[in-house]
Amino acid sequence: MAKQDEKTKVVPFFKIQDRNFPIDIEELTPVEKISFEKNNLMIAILDTINDGVLTIDFNMRITSFNLAAERITGFLSREAIGKLCFDIFCPRTKIIDRRECFDNCIMKMAVTEGKSITKKKKIINKAGEVLTIYSTATILYDQQGLPIGGMCSFINTTAFEKLKEDCQGKRYIIGNIVGRSTKMMEIYNLIDSISESRANVLILGETGTGKSLLANAIHFSSIYRKGPFIHVNCAALPENLLESELFGHVRGSFTGAISDRQGRLELAQKGTLCLDEIGELSIAMQAKLLSAVEEKRFERVGGTKTINVDVRIISASNKDLKEAIRNGTFREDLFYRLNIIPIHVPPLRERTEDIPILFEYFIEKFNIKTKKKIKNISSEVIDVFIKYSWPGNIRELESVVEYAATHCKHNHIELDNLPPSYLASIDQNKANHSISSHNNRLDAISLEKLQKALEESHWNKNETANRLNISRTTLWRMMKKYGL
Repeated sequence: MAKQDEKTKVVPFFKIQDRNFPIDIEELTPVEKISFEKNNLMIAILDTINDGVLTIDFNMRITSFNLAAERITGFLSREAIGKLCFDIFCPRTKIIDRRECFDNCIMKMAVTEGKSITKKKKIINKAGEVLTIYSTATILYDQQGLPIGGMCSFINTTAFEKLKEDCQGKRYIIGNIVGRSTKMMEIYNLIDSISESRANVLILGETGTGKSLLANAIHFSSIYRKGPFIHVNCAALPENLLESELFGHVRGSFTGAISDRQGRLELAQKGTLCLDEIGELSIAMQAKLLSAVEEKRFERVGGTKTINVDVRIISASNKDLKEAIRNGTFREDLFYRLNIIPIHVPPLRERTEDIPILFEYFIEKFNIKTKKKIKNISSEVIDVFIKYSWPGNIRELESVVEYAATHCKHNHIELDNLPPSYLASIDQNKANHSISSHNNRLDAISLEKLQKALEESHWNKNETANRLNISRTTLWRMMKKYGL
């Protein structure tokens, strides 16, 4: 009878079975089968979560450990279940004090305060590496409302925190220009070196790299900073209005000119005129601008009075202006007047080390605007951000971050929060990379290498394909290609 009671004892629903030790369901009683199926369902649910999740009893012993927890800590569930939680997160080491881990346990805080607690902390993984995690502790209750243990969810933010720490005390922002990569530091140093100069600047770079922001930063770091900063998008204005916008006009000079009007060049007196998308100007307009740039004086449209100006001109373009000169669409003499101090803004794919800093900057802006409290980004998101090519550069990154932050329901951004089209493009890039790698591998197989592999395998097709790490079909095509 005692044996029967022992066999029919039900495992509590909270105590999840270890996935690494399969149970023969035929040996279980009907009641135990129900509990077993519930446990399997709970394991399946926990294993689909990107965050590390573990549960503990009130003796601080681990009762479940999901796949993400295994990935982050390096411990398998069979190694963790039944152990004290600090034996897994703070194994005996001089790097992290176990007593400090126990005294600052967020699960204890959650029990004491009766609410969920989120906190950043250091842990040691199985390989002995120090990781930074953001962990949330919550008390678990049964159907009667009685506490039965606790649950901790956590994300690995080590890479993100390390990059943030690397930036502490270092210069990585001027105005609204953010970055700490070598190329950006060179630009910062150049801005410093030309702060006392009156020379014109030409900024070249792809769309979305922040050329206008850089022009703004140059202005406010220069001797012209007390004067106005006037911005003109040369691509946004019709040709028949652009001359009037730049130089102004006098009353009656054309239909609609009902009064005298100052142009942007005149409004920029003692300051900076930023000519964005300078490569979009027509040849005729370039000729008129050249005269004003060379002589620092001009006449309004329809006027006869000469106006002298002291203005620094910063031009910007996403076009290759030297190529435009060769094609006859841009004047060479104007190019050399504008290109006294050239600055090339690198695309985001060439300064990926700046992505975590840019993310933090955009999240801070978003939090202020929406009153949200997003604090972090998962290491998986950082990884795909760094591997992505960013054709839209910083502008695209900001849009993706804003989308992710808008759809984020917690205080950290996960892969699921990214735009579907963005995730699809990442998958396509991976596929293209895989195809490229495959083609490169095939190109590396020479006739001599193929013949050698065939001879060593005694012309056994399966063995030859395995030796060359290609499929049998690919092997057949290569043999046909080389006439073998």
